[in-house]
Amino acid sequence: MKKNSFRLDLIIVIGLLFMSFSCFGKDTSLVNPFTTSGNWYKANLHTHTTLSDGDVNLPVRVKQYRDKGYQVLAVTDHEKTNNIAGYSDSKFLLLNGMETHPRSNAEVQYHFVCLNIPDGLKFAADVNAAERIRQVKAAGGEIIFAHPYWSGHTINDMLAVDGYIAMEVYNGSFHYIGKGYNSVQWDQLLNTGHIIPAIATDDLHNSAQIGQSWTMIKAKELTPEAIMDALRTGCCYASCGPTFDDFRVEAGMAAVKCSPVVEICFMGQNTFSHNTTANQNHPITSAKYKLPDKIRWVRAEIVDVNGRHAWTNPIIIIEEPNKN
Repeated sequence: MKKNSFRLDLIIVIGLLFMSFSCFGKDTSLVNPFTTSGNWYKANLHTHTTLSDGDVNLPVRVKQYRDKGYQVLAVTDHEKTNNIAGYSDSKFLLLNGMETHPRSNAEVQYHFVCLNIPDGLKFAADVNAAERIRQVKAAGGEIIFAHPYWSGHTINDMLAVDGYIAMEVYNGSFHYIGKGYNSVQWDQLLNTGHIIPAIATDDLHNSAQIGQSWTMIKAKELTPEAIMDALRTGCCYASCGPTFDDFRVEAGMAAVKCSPVVEICFMGQNTFSHNTTANQNHPITSAKYKLPDKIRWVRAEIVDVNGRHAWTNPIIIIEEPNKN
């Protein structure tokens, strides 16, 4: 029994390593929203109502976000969908969704945010993670990996499932207990070659916490198809307050332009990073980073005077993980 258990563990480890490195054989490039035409839409993609454990019903929740200036909202009650007919118009889009919780190998179940799914979609309790992802995609939807830090999910837990198109880099529901940020888990995924975008969400349950964060989506139009296409390709950035005006790589140089902030960070794999910090009382609005020869990807992160962050999605530089 012990020999068989060891053999199974070895197979799992080898499988994870193969999956990590094989990602670089795929088209891992994301769309840079700052070099693409379209319109910016402010979105919250993780929201609860009284259908599960939120504090207000759907009509009130929709009004709250419309009043806050959001153009896109996904209602994602636990294991339940909503009837969203009649809520969308030319200035506001409501997406149907669900937060589902399949078993994982960790102590805590996976928390998957399902987006753009039909009303009535449901899963039996014993349906595993891979099958739930398959069914969501077959129904025209997509999966976001929610709050891995709070869930205690390691890089191996995250690599054990495939098919999610993005993850939460920030989750407002757990900000108040110190587990809102998931950038470490995101960078670990990127280091393996699993190149996915990240979003910021309120994960709203309590109305008093509305508007902590958002995802700015660059899309051609305010339709489910255009918004979902933008999310799939990473044509967006995540924020708790600051604004990105530009982020691009040209002639070996990464450059950021943004709203006034106190810190601009460039992140690459492992030890690659560069930081520009404002002098006291003099916020900065731009920074550049001459990219090292062996850097494989670069993303930008900014922090304003109130400690609020914003994150770009990564730009791929080279696709060979074994060079560093």
